[in-house]
Amino acid sequence: MDRTRVIKEIKKEWEKEPETFPVFLEENPDLFPEIQDGQKRENEGLMEEFYGRMQKKKAKMPQTEELRKEWEREMEQERKDFLKKERILSLSEWIGPGLFQEFEKEIKHFLKRIREFDGTLKGGQIWQAMRNYMVYAMIVEMQGEKQNAADPVLAYSLLYPYTDNYIDNAGIAKEEKERYNRMIARKLEGKPVTAHSALEEKTCRLLDMIENAYEGGARKKVTGTLLQLLEAQHCSIRQQREEIAEDEVLGISIWKGGTSVLADYLFSTADWTKKEEEFYLRFGFALQLVDDLQDMEEDKKEGSRTLMTEAVKDMRLEERVNRLIWFVWNTLRGFEPKNPALKGFILKNCVEMILLESVINMQFFSAKYIKSLEPYLPFSAGYIKKMKKLQKKSSFVYDMNIPALEEEHGGNSL
Repeated sequence: MDRTRVIKEIKKEWEKEPETFPVFLEENPDLFPEIQDGQKRENEGLMEEFYGRMQKKKAKMPQTEELRKEWEREMEQERKDFLKKERILSLSEWIGPGLFQEFEKEIKHFLKRIREFDGTLKGGQIWQAMRNYMVYAMIVEMQGEKQNAADPVLAYSLLYPYTDNYIDNAGIAKEEKERYNRMIARKLEGKPVTAHSALEEKTCRLLDMIENAYEGGARKKVTGTLLQLLEAQHCSIRQQREEIAEDEVLGISIWKGGTSVLADYLFSTADWTKKEEEFYLRFGFALQLVDDLQDMEEDKKEGSRTLMTEAVKDMRLEERVNRLIWFVWNTLRGFEPKNPALKGFILKNCVEMILLESVINMQFFSAKYIKSLEPYLPFSAGYIKKMKKLQKKSSFVYDMNIPALEEEHGGNSL
């Protein structure tokens, strides 16, 4: 794929999106209903009750394997009961029992395989891999395919906690990062490499798991996409240490985010089309900006330059977030997947995730802007602030998603 052309086209689409408040929120009440204060209080009460029960159960985790299995079943049942009652994500309205069971089965399979590959991974690292798997799972459903935690997506998801964190670590010398990237590039190019550390040995094993699943032209396309992503990650190192132009930051964000999700698309189906590839490049760019919004406080502290931190400096963050919301809306709305059943759910949750992350980072926004977003969120701004504090000091994220993950792997909170 012509990198220069794709970046130019996506830049053009990005820049034409309005910076005004997304009026489509109030124009589409079926998808984005305004949530009244009474419903918010009910949601908050449900969350408090669920969180309290999970914390009490976690404190009583048995030490013996036999009793622990029963304890894990009880934790899982608590989560299922919560998901049946909640009106926060409204999963039960979008995902039927059959599809929900499919997600649950494959996630368990995925986690089992992660533990078999590396039992030393921390809870936060496993969650990082899991986030990529969930992107893949949604793409699989839109493609009308069956989820399968096979070697390619398992290995690709695990590459995130190994490679991305290494590259993003400001404490590691630029020369070491570049040497590590050169080793990966040589491996993907089919050249002989020698692993000089446990990290490099695991990285090579994961790359073998991906490459060995493909042959001929398909293998060349997959490894070529990974090489493009590697190059984008290498370019992103400049965001940590240099004064680079915002237009270059935009190009890096497009290519890094785009190729990362393009790889998930390639693993989700064998029926690749140019139209779908270009959609997933755009979708990946949008998800990259959502990540940048989520990480804005940390990036700002570390001096990392993203479209969001640059917008903060220029006092244009609200306009930047508005543009992102419009970009997500128009990109997803214009895509016709093979299986459209979950398209509305993905669109709704992508937009709501941006609104939520904005309120979580409310210190960077005006009170007026936060107030304009609050009607479309399931919680009040005050409760979201409280949730942020909980997330920093406890395993709140794991309680919601992966029972016992922190205890089993000694993970820290996200």
